[in-house]
Amino acid sequence: MGVEGASLKPTFAPSLAPDRLSEAFEHSITWEDDLWRADPVDVPEIHAKARRKFNDLLTTVTSGRGYHVQDRILLFHGQSGAGKTHLLRALRTDSHRSGQSYFGYAQMTPDVQNYADFYLRRLVHSLEKPYDPDRFGESALSRLTNRMVLDSEVISSQDLEMLRDATLDDKQLAHFILRLADQIVACDKFQTRELDINIVRALLYLQRRDPRIDQRVRQYLNGRQLTAIAHEAVSALDPNDGEDRAFEIIAALGALIWTVDRAALVFCIDQVEDLRFFDNAEDRFQRAVRDLIQIANRLTNAIIIISCLEDFYGQVRSLVAQSYIDRIEKSGPVLLRESRTPEEARLIISKRLAHHSEINGGGLSFPDASQFFGPQFFEEFGGLSTRRLLEHAQSRLREATSTEGDERDPEPERPSFISTLAQALGQAVGFGNPDDDAPSSLSAVQFREMWERFANESEAEMPADDQELVDVLSAALLLARDEWGRSIEVTVKRLELGDDLPAFDLTVRHRTGFANDVRVFLCNRPTQGGGLKRQLDKVLTAMQGKPCFMLRASDFPPNKKNQTAQAFRKFRDGGGRQLLVPIPEWERMMTVREFTAHHRNDAGMTQWLEGTKPLSSLISVIHLLRLDLLGRPVPRLVAKSMDDPQSTLDGFDAVSANATPVGETAEGDNGIPANDDDLPMSVILDEDGSYGASILAGGEKGNRGRAVTLNKSVLKRHAAFLGGSGSGKTTLALSLIEQLLLRGVPAVLIDRKGDLASYANPDVWRSDENESADRRSEREKLADAIDVAVYTPGRASGRPISITLLPNGINELPDHEQQLLANLSAAALGDMLHLKNSATHQKQSGVLAVALRILGSLSTNEVTLADLIHLLEDEHPELTDQTQRMDPSGKLRRDLVAQLDSLRLRNAALFEGGGESLRMDSLLGLGKYQRPNRTRLSVIYTGFLGDNENILFWVSQFLSEALRFCQRNPNDELQAVVMFDEADLYIPANSKPATAEPLQSLLKRARSAGLGMMLATQSPGDLDYKSRDQITSWFIGRVREDTALRKLRAAFQSESGLDPTVALPGQTVGEFHLVQEGLVRPMKAQRSLIAAEQVPFDRIEQLAAETRGTDERQLRLFDLR
Repeated sequence: MGVEGASLKPTFAPSLAPDRLSEAFEHSITWEDDLWRADPVDVPEIHAKARRKFNDLLTTVTSGRGYHVQDRILLFHGQSGAGKTHLLRALRTDSHRSGQSYFGYAQMTPDVQNYADFYLRRLVHSLEKPYDPDRFGESALSRLTNRMVLDSEVISSQDLEMLRDATLDDKQLAHFILRLADQIVACDKFQTRELDINIVRALLYLQRRDPRIDQRVRQYLNGRQLTAIAHEAVSALDPNDGEDRAFEIIAALGALIWTVDRAALVFCIDQVEDLRFFDNAEDRFQRAVRDLIQIANRLTNAIIIISCLEDFYGQVRSLVAQSYIDRIEKSGPVLLRESRTPEEARLIISKRLAHHSEINGGGLSFPDASQFFGPQFFEEFGGLSTRRLLEHAQSRLREATSTEGDERDPEPERPSFISTLAQALGQAVGFGNPDDDAPSSLSAVQFREMWERFANESEAEMPADDQELVDVLSAALLLARDEWGRSIEVTVKRLELGDDLPAFDLTVRHRTGFANDVRVFLCNRPTQGGGLKRQLDKVLTAMQGKPCFMLRASDFPPNKKNQTAQAFRKFRDGGGRQLLVPIPEWERMMTVREFTAHHRNDAGMTQWLEGTKPLSSLISVIHLLRLDLLGRPVPRLVAKSMDDPQSTLDGFDAVSANATPVGETAEGDNGIPANDDDLPMSVILDEDGSYGASILAGGEKGNRGRAVTLNKSVLKRHAAFLGGSGSGKTTLALSLIEQLLLRGVPAVLIDRKGDLASYANPDVWRSDENESADRRSEREKLADAIDVAVYTPGRASGRPISITLLPNGINELPDHEQQLLANLSAAALGDMLHLKNSATHQKQSGVLAVALRILGSLSTNEVTLADLIHLLEDEHPELTDQTQRMDPSGKLRRDLVAQLDSLRLRNAALFEGGGESLRMDSLLGLGKYQRPNRTRLSVIYTGFLGDNENILFWVSQFLSEALRFCQRNPNDELQAVVMFDEADLYIPANSKPATAEPLQSLLKRARSAGLGMMLATQSPGDLDYKSRDQITSWFIGRVREDTALRKLRAAFQSESGLDPTVALPGQTVGEFHLVQEGLVRPMKAQRSLIAAEQVPFDRIEQLAAETRGTDERQLRLFDLR
């Protein structure tokens, strides 16, 4: 259908930068490093049969019926590029999200003599990875041991505290663990399976959180014999001997997984075809399968997956014992077809485009993929394997922009920072430039295979001496620098603070101008006996006001009230950050160092290192080198205060084309200023704040009592206020807004309860007899500075705002933004019409989106519901043409006319209530709406709209208007704030109302317009935290509800060290923990000048009416005294 050579629309290409959009299709290979993290572009419809078969088997096993199921071995086979490893990644992600499995994974690449030992090592390695695929939290092994001991029926809280914190020598600890293990094994709850008491003892040892012990336990779990000296620290463990010990440990771990978590042990072998690189491939395959069958026989909650190339399995099948084949194929082999159907191709490409827009598009939704590849692109891509499909899509996008590129002088190609950072953060890695010649690409893949084999065979062990660990880390940081070419400059300077406190100063310079100097301490001493406390005391003395990191190889002790916990709090209060570097990361650093030393002189080594970035995927390296900031220019706010910005660029090339120099705007960025750049900690902490520029939030709790202030630029990055009823969250938010109003920053308050309308009520402005003169004076200043307006959508007798489906001036926006607003409006209308996921409803939603898009392009004024009904009735030719396939008979359009007309009549107050136009300029008092020497405070009371369905629809249209405002008004400075009270209604955790997508988009886009968002809720457990990274400042007050505490813990503990279950329930009114970029500060909030109290409905209506009309006037707030 003419898709060959289909070009991009000229008006579309510049704003979306399709040349960079090709990055969305770069990662076509899934490597082992990717397996432990969720794939954001996974398409569940791909290999649906295999997924169903696995999920059905998983459900059967976890329901306790695994004993009766013999077909617990699954065979997945297919051609190269079919997506076998990608499928395994998706299966792990889904089963870990549901808590139904613990996943083990092994690639059959290395030369292995004993497969049982190999499987055990790979299983332990897998269990050391983060259990949650969506965030870096506790490992699967930590989850297992914690669930074993945290049940009060198994171990008392007193015994658990003694196990973790008591000062015990090795002999005393061994006796104590022997007693606890006997107690656990004898517990009624654990009688369903026979537990290996030595493995129970080993997991109990992990509760000590002592790196010295953790290393020995890890060796023990790997089936290795401990030396006599090493065994002294874990003398409760019997020696590892016996030919079947590897099987015994695997079975013991599987039994514990079932006993404590009612979960399955899933073990996968992948890349089985690599056995053919050895002389006796058939014999190796038979031995490998024999040991897998042994695992399945020993564990009724085990599921085994074999993944290999179809031709290899056909080669070895005839030479394998029939009894093995019967077991492998009993459940029915699943053929993973490599060719994708046209519909699957459409889903894959659309998902990639949507994800790319989410992380790089500033909150915009990209148009349908057909706008890039032609209307029938999926027919062209159908029949290709997933890998070839992605490569073809990338090639097509590059061809589409090659004409424009030919008109410019050729520039040397540079690897995209977004692409390389995505690789660093764990996405699948493609090597080199697709345009490179074949030998170069093959060399990179060969290096990757050499690396995988080397890593699998490596027996690197974390050294016991902490000074040696600092050597390992220093070398790793310098190697990680080499992974980024000349994009980073790293300097490590060792400090001599004594043998008991290894430390170094780390200086990092990015070629974009970012500079960071931090002090790093390694604190691996045990908490028991005061060893860690003594290290902490030296750390507090040695910080000297510098930003600091404290590294530890085992879990940091939990938040308590002992002296060690108090020292930790002092460290965090002083700007310090904790960073857990688990044992596998240390061993990874050592393995990479050894591998590069072996191959440093080999051709292709540099390309492999820069393409694979084996160290840049480590969380510790990302944090220390700030890899998350690569490719971003220095924020303008910071650049102005730098003495010599160029001094940080010594030794670097000119700024990359991917980075925007200070003071310039990158083409294709739609003029978005540097508001999307990360702020350094000095700005977040407002270290150079002054009264004119800073906003007072309160004072730090503790002896120092230092003021907690916010730089206005931080408020562009949004703030959230969480806390139960009566925690003081609204008072804190209003205090910040009042100060902004006094500094000329207008505000819009979305008021659900009617308490925010207090600002228009003269009664609350009266002075209190016990109030100080200074406080009354401040309140009078505020009254003289603001212009209060109260709006009552849905109540014509107040001050209504007319509802529109599309904002005024939408036809002036770029095509993709018109489509975005049309899609959002269609989704909101669909919710009002109760359109669900049926095929008919989806078609009706599509017709609505097309109709609204046409109306937006044709209209110079607001688009109303009546306009939409008329367009559908009139059978507009463009609408008929574009919906011909969805609605050839016109029945859907006729049905929609009837439904929309019924909606209009049922909600006349909403759609035909009259009132002022919904314009952000008016709500913010900007331009012609501005009153001299006054700053607008607009309160929008939504209570008159009726039920939540109407409220959500109205707020979704407000959000669309706010998005339009952001597009048309980019601004470096904070120019306005919008507060959403009870924000959990608009962005809930368990549903997706019409407000969810536009609010998430606005959180991303608003900072480019200097529009600060403030979200407040008394139900933190109901809030969706997917947009957590878009919000810089989190004020978390008193929370006591268990669900909320669990969610807050998952959202914040791994990054900041804050344990909400300990810190939040005991807070009093006005006490908060302020969390910003992992830094936590306990604080007491500043009170607002106005106490927000419930205003009666009729009073709100009256107050709103007083400012309505052409002669709008400021309410006389001090008339009643």
